[in-house]
Order: sequence, then C-alpha cells, then structure tokens
Amino acid sequence: MERNSSLWKNLIDEHPVCTSWKHEAEGAIYHLASILFVVGFMGGSGFFGLLYVFGLLGLGFLCSAVWAWVDVCAADIFSWNFILFVICFMQFVHIAYQVRSITFAREFQLLYSSLFQPLGTSLPVFRTIALSSEVVTLEKEHCYAMQGKTSIDKLSLLVSGSSWILLNGTH
Repeated sequence: MERNSSLWKNLIDEHPVCTSWKHEAEGAIYHLASILFVVGFMGGSGFFGLLYVFGLLGLGFLCSAVWAWVDVCAADIFSWNFILFVICFMQFVHIAYQVRSITFAREFQLLYSSLFQPLGTSLPVFRTIALSSEVVTLEKEHCYAMQGKTSIDKLSLLVSGSSWILLNGTH
C-alpha cells in the first residue's frame, strides 16, 4: 500500500517536469484545432460523411500546424501536423473526385430515380452499371430478342413503353 502511495506522490506531487504549470491558455488556434477534431470525428458514413470527416480533420491538422509554427516554435509538431494535413487534403480531393457531378442520359436518370435510388444504390455504383450498358430504341412491332436465336448473356430492362412476350408460340 505504501508503494502505491509513493508512486502517486511521485507522479502527482513531485513530478519533475510539471512542477510549474503554465498558467495562460494556449491560444485561439490551438482551441480551434481541438474543436475541429471533435466535430470532425462526428462525421457519418458514405461519400459525403467522408468528405465531412477529412475536411474537418484536415482543417484541424492545419490549425495545429500553424499553432506549432507560431506559438510553440516546434518543428517536429509542425511537421507531423502538416504531413497529416496533406494526407487529409489528398484524401478529400480523391473522394470529391469520386463524387463529382455525374450526369446521365434521360433514360438513365429516369432509371436511377425510379429503381436504383430507392434501393440505396450510390451514384458511383450506378455510374459503373450505366457505363457498361447501352440504350436500344425499338420501333413498333420490332423484335428485341427471339427464342432460340438470341443469346441471354445480359440483363435487359424496359424503361418506357410496353412489350409483349411470345414463348413457344403462346402470347
């Protein structure tokens, strides 16, 4: 028991480094960085949540780097925070590039809003589907596929209009 109390006494009462605490606050930049870190870690999931997280964390690391350069004059703290800022910035740019404005033809916009968006499919995933797709417009009374003659190696989806199917001569 006495050993524990002497350890506590050495850690708290007679600690050689912290015998005189700094009495003034660190400054607004340091506190702003801390607030940005806290708010940044409250980000959600998905692409926009990642933009939120990396944006605020990057700003927090930038504030910490400025604080280290201006107030503390510590090159190691500045270097680490600036490197972490650059990493967050690059990740932010990468995610923003993936989420950039995606436009489609009218048929694909209709398809996304009516079928894929209610299922929770993200635009980047739908973009992959749309890039590997083709739009086929048929005139009235024309055949799209014929039983026994057309291979069925792809998915077909009727976006607009109507169709009728003839299987073994039965409508």
